[in-house]
Amino acid sequence: MNSILVYLFQVSLVFGSFYLLYRWFFSRFTFHRFNRTLLLALIPLSLLIPFSNLLFPEIQLFALEIPLFDDFTTYSETSAVATASISTNHQTIDYSFWIFSVYLVGVACFLIRFIQTTYQIFRLKNQSEKVSSNNTTIYSANVSEVFSYFHWIFVPTSKAASIDQCILTHEKAHISKLHSVDVVCTEVFIALCWFNPLAYLYRKSLKSIHEFQADAFVLAEQKVKKSSYLTLLLGSLETQDANPAYNYFSQPTLKKRIEMITKSQSKNNLKFTYLLLIPVIGLAFMAFKSTEEVIIPVETLPTAIVKENGTPTLFPVQNKTERHISSKFGAVRKHPKLKSSTAHGGIDIKAATGTPIVATADGTIVKAKDEGNWGNLIVISHADGFETWYAHLKGFNTKTGASVKKGAIIGYVGNTGLSTAPHLHYEVRQHGKRLDPMNYITE
Repeated sequence: MNSILVYLFQVSLVFGSFYLLYRWFFSRFTFHRFNRTLLLALIPLSLLIPFSNLLFPEIQLFALEIPLFDDFTTYSETSAVATASISTNHQTIDYSFWIFSVYLVGVACFLIRFIQTTYQIFRLKNQSEKVSSNNTTIYSANVSEVFSYFHWIFVPTSKAASIDQCILTHEKAHISKLHSVDVVCTEVFIALCWFNPLAYLYRKSLKSIHEFQADAFVLAEQKVKKSSYLTLLLGSLETQDANPAYNYFSQPTLKKRIEMITKSQSKNNLKFTYLLLIPVIGLAFMAFKSTEEVIIPVETLPTAIVKENGTPTLFPVQNKTERHISSKFGAVRKHPKLKSSTAHGGIDIKAATGTPIVATADGTIVKAKDEGNWGNLIVISHADGFETWYAHLKGFNTKTGASVKKGAIIGYVGNTGLSTAPHLHYEVRQHGKRLDPMNYITE
């Protein structure tokens, strides 16, 4: 769930960056076909680019992590090595659940609204009278303005017999260029990213491009003078409370349409500036790209038990140091459900998902499995009664019963169980008693 929220944030970040680039640089050009293609490409690009790296390492540094433990159960020394019995006592405030719930409610509201709009247009079509005007099939309906939706053109009943040919040609341009398909894709994307204010500006920009294309089509197809067509535009009233799913002749973008019609055409050599987007897109993919670690098969791990000093002296997360600790041993925080304060029984180390975790001393794996609130958990038994616990892992690189040497990769940082952000929860125990890991880490 937490990774979904981070993914949505990344989608919004990519989308907003590219859209602002369009607004600041490309929107001034009169290459309407190129601009439409660019705007439409923003949706799949925004959805795909974050997949080159599922999580933002920089964002993880600011993730909220409040690990809490309660000690209402005791650890049995006699069963520690054999079964590593675990009490369900690792608690966190699951803010991500409530945030995700609010997000889903917003998605549902926007999708329901879109479905209602689609239903209304089908209902309007069935209630309208199908007539022919200037060799064009239109629907005479109880509407205030001329508009089109896919291959249907709706005209107010009072104007059905005297509709201007330029207006019909304008709506036919919307139909032939499949502008309604763009609108449907945009509405679905807005439902997914309703929390992003730039998504609504994006819809307005795309619909403006639709109108620019339709206006250019009329001027070329009807061979009408710009002055006559501008007079027709100025004579039409802007639509009040326009539905964003429809293509209206008189849009609230009327001023921009007039400016675009009277504007000098951009020079063709400026089209090459769109090629600059290729390295920009490449850099965006690279920004989310992370190097995947090579998974060592479990079968290649050593099986012989090495009996040496069991003191866990290594730092458990590869290439991390004490400055990456987000929660120290003994930190007292209020239990979110029981309303009681308990001390943190280990240390939390923030790291990107997939960062290798190493055994901090020679030992034997007594547990390597999913353990509910702890997520994927590894417990290693060492000499001198020591144990080390590694919680919330993404996956394992070992198995129960295997012997490991100090420094061997045993798993990878994850965000499982009740974790609220990618990190490793690491504990050191001796004869069942929790100890401060920092008192033993010397390497």
